[in-house]
Amino acid sequence: MLGCDLTSRDVVNLRSTMELMEREWAPCRHGCPVHADVRTYVELVGQGRWKESIDVIRRNLPFAAVCGRICHHPCEQDCRRNDVDEPVAIREVKRFVAEYVGSGATISRAQVQDLAKVAIIGAGPSGMSAALELAKLGYRPKIFEKFSVAGGISATAIPKYRLPRHVVQVDVDWILAHGVELQTGVEIGKDKTIDDLWAEGFEAILVAIGLSNSRMLPIPGSQHKQVHPVMKFLTDTVFGKEVHIGSDVLVIGGGNVACDAARVAIRIGAEKVRMMCLENEQEMPAWDWEVTQTKEEGIGVIHRRGPVEIVVKNGQIKGVKARKVISVFDEDKRFNPRYDDADIINIDCNTIIFAIGQEADFGFMKGSSLNLDEQGRLRFNAATHQLNVPNIFACGEIVIPPGSVVEACASGQRAAKAIDMYLRGKKIYIDDSLPPMIDKIAPDTAEKVIKTQRVSIPTEKPEKRKITFDEFEHTLDPDTAACEARRCMNCGAGAEVLVDKCAACLTCLRVCPFDIPKVTDVARIDSTLCQGCGMCIAQCPANAIVPKGWDKDGLKCSTAEALESMDLDIKMVAYICGYKAPASAWCGQQEFVPGSAGFAEVGLKQFYLPSMARLSVIELLHAFEAGAEAVVVIACEEDSERYPQATKRIRRRVNQACNMLGEIGIDGQRLKMFEVAGCAESIRVALSQAVQELEKVIS
Repeated sequence: MLGCDLTSRDVVNLRSTMELMEREWAPCRHGCPVHADVRTYVELVGQGRWKESIDVIRRNLPFAAVCGRICHHPCEQDCRRNDVDEPVAIREVKRFVAEYVGSGATISRAQVQDLAKVAIIGAGPSGMSAALELAKLGYRPKIFEKFSVAGGISATAIPKYRLPRHVVQVDVDWILAHGVELQTGVEIGKDKTIDDLWAEGFEAILVAIGLSNSRMLPIPGSQHKQVHPVMKFLTDTVFGKEVHIGSDVLVIGGGNVACDAARVAIRIGAEKVRMMCLENEQEMPAWDWEVTQTKEEGIGVIHRRGPVEIVVKNGQIKGVKARKVISVFDEDKRFNPRYDDADIINIDCNTIIFAIGQEADFGFMKGSSLNLDEQGRLRFNAATHQLNVPNIFACGEIVIPPGSVVEACASGQRAAKAIDMYLRGKKIYIDDSLPPMIDKIAPDTAEKVIKTQRVSIPTEKPEKRKITFDEFEHTLDPDTAACEARRCMNCGAGAEVLVDKCAACLTCLRVCPFDIPKVTDVARIDSTLCQGCGMCIAQCPANAIVPKGWDKDGLKCSTAEALESMDLDIKMVAYICGYKAPASAWCGQQEFVPGSAGFAEVGLKQFYLPSMARLSVIELLHAFEAGAEAVVVIACEEDSERYPQATKRIRRRVNQACNMLGEIGIDGQRLKMFEVAGCAESIRVALSQAVQELEKVIS
């Protein structure tokens, strides 16, 4: 099962909730280059609503499956949980849901796709993201790709142990399903020219070829056959071509691509592999985890050395002469290496891979009116994405600094907006302003948040993984992914005071476990501090506090709908703390069990909640008003709850509701509460016991 289906009311409420939350963004969303709604999709995973979660992800991020594997996850770096314990494993949660749902994500095609034809050169993340946006707007985009597969470097150069090809294909297939046309095996400038594209009726062209060539150093010996450009080396291995390397490999470079090359070399038979880079350990451009994994596989790193000559004797590479690097960056933090030419050492090796950067192949320009600037780059207007020919645009790494897949997607989406404005005859203006960002969590508040351990990603041991191209990091299972997602603090989705209704009664101040409300003439709740537990909302006597992250009346409406659909002897409702429950439980089962006290059949509708902190007395009583003969509350034990004091609070509310039922002539024993460990078996046992006890009360 892929998760719960939303009712039409749920869809409306989800949309209105998301509109409300547009007022301010959590740091995770702000930090994401495509501004994916991280908070919402993580929360949906925590509820087992896989299909809805992937739809939220793909609304901003076309390459969801790819980024679930290789994204540098700036969202995690900005996660406010960093100040509590450890950030939520957002990338791993995204990886799980993208691959679990697979091709099941919603396709949002334009009703009529009859606008202008747009040619896109390059089927990498930037080009395909632009094509998707254009297709949704009704344009007819066609991508021309020189390789036999789409996906760009993700599909042609990233090693399979990091990114299997079938994962890339999930994203490619989803994008193409929106009406994007793809033609592979066509190199613009060689098989077809830009003039040919105009002749075929395209009204705009987008250049998204990326950086497919390797930079080399013109030093003695660099033309030797055992000196490999890194992009050709990686691409050949990805496509299964035989690559001849020696036993002792030196990779020149300190970035992520250099790490890939070194790890591939060890996997195809090199006995000894080292990296040599200009930077020290702190300055290396590779991500910390890439360097760690590289070293775990037995690959050494030589810091602060730059090559001056490749030593060749009798036709064979014998090593590299390398000089000392004094510094890599100047006072303005610009790349400007300084060397000590008096300090030169010999480093033995018999194969060299240059991984010092990438550059564009400008062959696509052949016969066109495009030209380069004084630095040998495309003449590019960053504000409009236009080149020196007004209806030719560019995006991705050919015009922006080398980065990540998610940054390439953002560039492509921005270019699509520019093309749309141009083709509609409007002045190109792209508004890059964002809603305000919620500030860091205050230390005093962070101290009160319950600590939970970040999930451990299943990973193969280095000695096993370095001899195979099989993936070495494994995808989370559904329950583990949901458990990790529930660590999200839902920043900014908490309480908001309706000041015109507030009586300044101090109830919110009294019940808040985080001491957030401030009461003067009225109560006020700082969204940067509120943890979204909902205790103040559930207990405000004036109904003056509303949630920003969920529908306050949603549970009452869902309960009424469920009870109305039952045609049974006994109708029961169970409200269950889902914080520790299996993901599958959140799908809201409706069980029909044989009666044991003279009743033919008993209906039990289960509702799993993020925490019992949000369940109010009004909602408990409303269930009876809507037709329930009995209500069960299953709370987590004190030390298993998501929020401090939540179990204690719901215990009081249940007692209060029982007393109020008695006052109106309903036996308070029809409302029962159980406190359990939260696991599936403890919930099952509690539900079974509750049904048996309640049948006796009702009979």
